[in-house]
Amino acid sequence: MLRSLPAAIAFAPLLFCAPARAAGMLVEPPVFQSRNGVLDIMMVAMPRPIAGISFRLPRGGAVIHPTGWVYRICPRPPSGLSCPAGKGTASAYGGARLALEPGDVLKVRFVNRLPAIDPATLKHATDAGGSNLFLNPTNLHTHGIVTPPRVPTADDPTYGDYSYVSIFNSANGRPVAHAGHEHGPIAMDTVDYVIPIPADHPRGLYWFHPHEHGLSLNQVSEGLSGLITIGSVGDYARGDASPGRWPAANVRHLMLKETQVLATGDVFHQQDPDFCEQFPGKGEVREGSCPGKNDADDKRDFTGGAWYMTVNGQRFPNVPITSADGEIWRLVNGSANVTWDLKLVDDATHEPIAMQVVSVDGAAAHLPQAHENAGAVPCANATPSARCVSEIVMMPGSRAELWVTYRDAHGAVARPPKGASATLRMVGIRMGTGDAWPAVDLAKVRFQQRGARKLTRNEVVVARSDAAAAPMHSVVLSGAPEPACAPLPPGHRRRIFFGLSDVTRNDSFALGYEELDGEGKVVPGSQKPAPDELEQFEPSHTTICLPLGPGQAPVHETWEVVQLSTENHNFHIHQTRFRLAGSRGEPLQDNFPLGVAVPDATIADEVTKRQSGACTIAQWRSGHCDSPARVFDVPFSQPGEFVYHCHILEHEDGGMMGKIRVVASPS
Repeated sequence: MLRSLPAAIAFAPLLFCAPARAAGMLVEPPVFQSRNGVLDIMMVAMPRPIAGISFRLPRGGAVIHPTGWVYRICPRPPSGLSCPAGKGTASAYGGARLALEPGDVLKVRFVNRLPAIDPATLKHATDAGGSNLFLNPTNLHTHGIVTPPRVPTADDPTYGDYSYVSIFNSANGRPVAHAGHEHGPIAMDTVDYVIPIPADHPRGLYWFHPHEHGLSLNQVSEGLSGLITIGSVGDYARGDASPGRWPAANVRHLMLKETQVLATGDVFHQQDPDFCEQFPGKGEVREGSCPGKNDADDKRDFTGGAWYMTVNGQRFPNVPITSADGEIWRLVNGSANVTWDLKLVDDATHEPIAMQVVSVDGAAAHLPQAHENAGAVPCANATPSARCVSEIVMMPGSRAELWVTYRDAHGAVARPPKGASATLRMVGIRMGTGDAWPAVDLAKVRFQQRGARKLTRNEVVVARSDAAAAPMHSVVLSGAPEPACAPLPPGHRRRIFFGLSDVTRNDSFALGYEELDGEGKVVPGSQKPAPDELEQFEPSHTTICLPLGPGQAPVHETWEVVQLSTENHNFHIHQTRFRLAGSRGEPLQDNFPLGVAVPDATIADEVTKRQSGACTIAQWRSGHCDSPARVFDVPFSQPGEFVYHCHILEHEDGGMMGKIRVVASPS
C-alpha cells in the first residue's frame, strides 16, 4: 500500500491529456482528472488495433497491428452509448489513468461493445454456469480501492464496485437465462457505476480491470486494464535536500502489459506460458518480444508468432531521464498471469542499478522459496529507513513505486557519464514448480541528467499518515435488512488454504476454510466445504459472513493463509486492505505474494508425480508439508458481497476464489 501525508484536497478541471508522441519515446498514459470532487466518464469496452505493436505475418506477409480490446474513455456525453471521435477521447491499449482525490466520486457509464468469442477457444465455456461466456460479458473492478460493493435499489439504479454483475453486448445475442451464470445479475449493453472514494482513503497507485469469472484471463490479456491514482506522489514523498513536495514533472507511470500474437495475426487470449523459450538463444536479441516456438509437449505450435511485453502499450521504448534528481516510477502489473522479475541493468557494467523503494503493494524483492536472488541491497549513503532493491518481482495485481536515478559502481547517487544508459529487463522467473516466464528487454533508459541536484542528496523521504494506517469509515447501505451472521468470537481467527480441490487435476484451483479458536484448534463444524477439503468457486456459497461492529464501526479480524502448492500464488481481497499481523509500522496492502509448500522426503515423490505439485491439508497438518501460515490483520468496513482470491487470473478463473459477505450490525 502507498504511504501518504495529509494534504488539502484540490480539484483540477476534468480533462484528457495526451502528450505529443516522439518516435520511440515512452509516452505517459492519457489522463482523466476529477473536477469539483467528481470524475464523470463514459467507458466503452471494445476491439481496436494495438498501435504500439507492429507484427509481420510469416513468409513475407504484410505488417499489421493486431486487434486487442481497449477501454475507449471520454467525458460522459449528454446522451448515447458511444464516445465521440477526436479530442477528449482516448482508446489507449496501454491504459488510461483516472486521476482522483480522497473524497471524490467516480461515475462511469460502462458500455460493452466486445465481440463474441468462439466457444472452442474458451477454457471455461463448459464449466458449470459457463455456457454464456462465449457472448463475452464483462464488468468493472477498481482494484485496491476501499469502496462499497453496492447493488442497485429501487431508489438508486447504479452499481458500486460489485464484481458479480455481468454486462452483455446485445449485438452478440442474449444470454440463455436457464443456463445460469457464474456471477449474478445480468445487464444488457450498459450499467452506471457510482464509486465513492472515502475522504480518508490512502493516496497512491491503483488500477482497474474486468472481473468476469471465467473470462478475466481472456479480457485482461487482450488489453482491458488501466491505472487509477488517488492524490499524487508529492502527498507522501520529498527529496532529502528539500522540504517541498516531490514534483509531478519527476514522476512516470508505467503500465506493464503483454500479449501473445499467433502466426495468423490474432491475439491468443487464453495464453500459454510455453509460447516462447524462457531464455534467448545465442545471439538472439529480445527487445520487447520473444519469438513463438513449437510447444511439442502440449501439441501447440506457436512458430511464426510473437509474445510482446510492452510498457504503456509500447514495444521497447526509450526512457530519457533528464532531471538531475531522477524520477519516481509508478509501475503497475497489468498482466493476467505473468509475474514480472525486473532489473535495471547498467549497459556499461552489466550490473543492476539499485532503485529506492517508495511504496509497494503485492511486489517483493524476491519471491519466498521460489527465487534464489534476494533483491534487497543497501541504499548507499542513505538513512537506515531507506530501502533499495537491485531487483523487484511483481506478481499479477501488484504495484510498486521506485526512485530511479543514475548510481555509480558503488551504488552511490552520482552524475552520469556521457552516454550512460541502462536496460529495464524482465530477467525471467519460474513460479516455484509452476509456470516459467520469459526473459525480455522492456525499455532503454538513457541517463541525460545534467546540472545540480535540487531535491535530493542520497534518498527520497517517504512519510506515512494516520489515514494510511486506519480502516476506512463504514458505509451502511439502505434497503432490505441483511441476513444475520455471527461475529468472529474474541481470540478466534480464520484460516484459508490455497491448493487444489482434486490433486489428480492440476487445473482444479481451489480454496479451503476453517475457523480456529483462541488455542489454535479447529472449531468443530467450521470447515468448508468439508474437513480437509478445498472447493472451487461456487457463487451460491458464502464462505465467510461477518457483521460490522456496534454503531457500524469497522471490524478487525485475523486471517491465516496457508499455501499447499509448490507453485506460487498471491492473496488478494476486495473492499479492504490488510497488513501482516504484528507489523504495525508497515503499510496496508491488498495483494500479497505467497511462498511455496515444501513436501518432505517421505511425500515429495507422491506430491510431484501423483498430486500435481500440491500437498493435501492432511499432509500439511501431519508436518510432512512445510508451509508456515502467513498471518494478516484484516479490517472490514464496507458492507456487501465481494471476493478473495489468487490474482493469477488463470487460477481465479479456474476456481481459486471465495465469497465473503459483510452485513450491518444489528446494534
